[in-house]
Amino acid sequence: MGLSKRELIRKLWHVSPGILGAPIILFTPRWVTLLVVWSLAFLYTLQHLKLRRGWKFTVPIAELSYRAMAREDERDNFLGSFLFWVTMGIICTVFPKLVALSALWVSTFGDCFNAITGQALGGPRIPWNPRKTLLGSATMFTVSVLVLWTAHRVLSLDPSWSLIAGVALAATVLESLPFRSAYDEFTVPFATALLLWLAYGGPLLSVTW
Repeated sequence: MGLSKRELIRKLWHVSPGILGAPIILFTPRWVTLLVVWSLAFLYTLQHLKLRRGWKFTVPIAELSYRAMAREDERDNFLGSFLFWVTMGIICTVFPKLVALSALWVSTFGDCFNAITGQALGGPRIPWNPRKTLLGSATMFTVSVLVLWTAHRVLSLDPSWSLIAGVALAATVLESLPFRSAYDEFTVPFATALLLWLAYGGPLLSVTW
């Protein structure tokens, strides 16, 4: 077992929105966050459509990302990144800051470390999805709890451990389901966002954070 150089590069691309996007959510007005996330959503949608329809032009950022990140089942599409950026655009438009930051970090860090651990160490497989490992899912759960706690603390909020454990568990279970892996880029962040909003409430579609 082990990770190839290409897979390590994929993981760096996968986690980069969690690193680069967090300061934008935390320290800029909401309109700046929406401008950034929807611009990226547009570029990744264009890249996905380009591949599906056979268009011949280069899409800034998304083309480079595709060459580094595309899975075996993405030879003629870029579904995973398209779903991720459109989902994050919806989340940042609809939900409060804590929810957006939490969804971003669970989707990027949790899912990334899940894959790294599962592919590098292997171990027993999940009964309902032999492509996934129990160790990888346990890692995702642990990392998701940590990033949810961190998201609360950087916003000076006191998290409920039972709540963040429940949200982390839901995200981990959804990621483990035997669906096409690209669908995780919608189910994991959106479920995280929805569950946190149901727990805390807060304004929807506010013009400010």
